[in-house]
Amino acid sequence: MGPRSGLSNVLTGSATVQQTITTSPILPNLFIMPAGTPPPNPAELLASTNMRDLITELRGLYDHIVIDTPPTLSVTDAVVLSPRADATILVIRSGQTTKQALRRSRDILTQVNAHVAGVLLNAVDLTSPDYYYYYEYQGKYGYYYQEEPAVAGNEAEPKAV
Repeated sequence: MGPRSGLSNVLTGSATVQQTITTSPILPNLFIMPAGTPPPNPAELLASTNMRDLITELRGLYDHIVIDTPPTLSVTDAVVLSPRADATILVIRSGQTTKQALRRSRDILTQVNAHVAGVLLNAVDLTSPDYYYYYEYQGKYGYYYQEEPAVAGNEAEPKAV
């Protein structure tokens, strides 16, 4: 079975938004538009006025739009799309993405005026002894700084951290 109709088909005019968006079988309020048929000129399609117009149309239909791109250092998709996004989050793989690659990605995105909002770390091995101290510390920290209920007429003082 070949690729489904999706973004590339909408941008080339061979499909409509309504024909390509599907509902997630797991989350009924999550709507997905697949990438579509691989085009010969993906960077040109993503940089086109059709893409700009599509993002504008989708903003009118949905509360949040998440655009998942290939790695920033591999292809230009993220570089082309990130200036059109409200925020960009760099996803890095624990134990594999180097500091140099992360910095280079951030620098490239900054050069095109992308708003890099943060970093998401995935594939973390939570059973690793390297994370034991962090979770032990987090548990004690969270317990110590839990918000105390306010007493009538006596608002709780903020704690200095």
